[in-house]
Amino acid sequence: MDINHISVSRKKCYDTCAQQYKFRYHIKVQMPGPEAIYFVYGKIIHKIAEEYVRCKGERTIGEISQDVVKGRIEVEPGKKAGEIDSSYKNKFPKHLHAIQKLTDKLGFDGELEYPFYYDLDKPNEKFIKGFIDRLIIKNDKAFIIDYKTTKKGKWRVNKNNVKQDLQLRMYARIVQKEFGIPAENIKACLFYLEGEEVVGTTFSEASLALVEAELKDAYIEIQETDADKVWGRVGWHCKNCDYNTICQFYKPTSPDAVWDGDMNNIPGMG
Repeated sequence: MDINHISVSRKKCYDTCAQQYKFRYHIKVQMPGPEAIYFVYGKIIHKIAEEYVRCKGERTIGEISQDVVKGRIEVEPGKKAGEIDSSYKNKFPKHLHAIQKLTDKLGFDGELEYPFYYDLDKPNEKFIKGFIDRLIIKNDKAFIIDYKTTKKGKWRVNKNNVKQDLQLRMYARIVQKEFGIPAENIKACLFYLEGEEVVGTTFSEASLALVEAELKDAYIEIQETDADKVWGRVGWHCKNCDYNTICQFYKPTSPDAVWDGDMNNIPGMG
């Protein structure tokens, strides 16, 4: 299948369902419906956090958030945000407060949306591409911050499994390679705005070397996959897939039945 670079999100997409990867990155099918509201909201929050640090306190986070929501600051090149979805309106002020609170503690130093384009298999040009939300480097130490709007629950990475987080490990590997900072001097963290929780860790040299190998292997596997022989992996994830209305493998189930309390309506009970 077509692949000009890999990212953690692309690997996760392929691991979830090769057919979904085929739709999104090989055929490049336009999403049949609107972008999921949690993706839209995440982009808004990331842009506000980025601009607040960039302005170095010369503008309030409230002013910046209004500019983003009103479309005076684009969330992506050529793309404006629009109003906050009603399901996030109560959380929005709390998330802004969390961004401001962390920034007040750390100051305004560092790189924002630090871009990387790194060859996993030099000189064979198997690139990984992405951005680090915020990167602070002082002397021979580095601090990586990844903002998260994930709500509390079992799906959030926590202190018990953060060392296995693929994205943080890759960020740390990039910083290690590009800045020559020892693995033990790189602290990486997820900052959950919901609850103002910081989940941080460091990684070993072996762990960082392993994540590079994992992503290179994923690149090769995707590259060698025959697009004409891809099958969809049907499961719970299909319900939220952007392509479930056009996927030949997905057959939506009927709506959940609701019992009215009448035993005579149940076969064999009449």
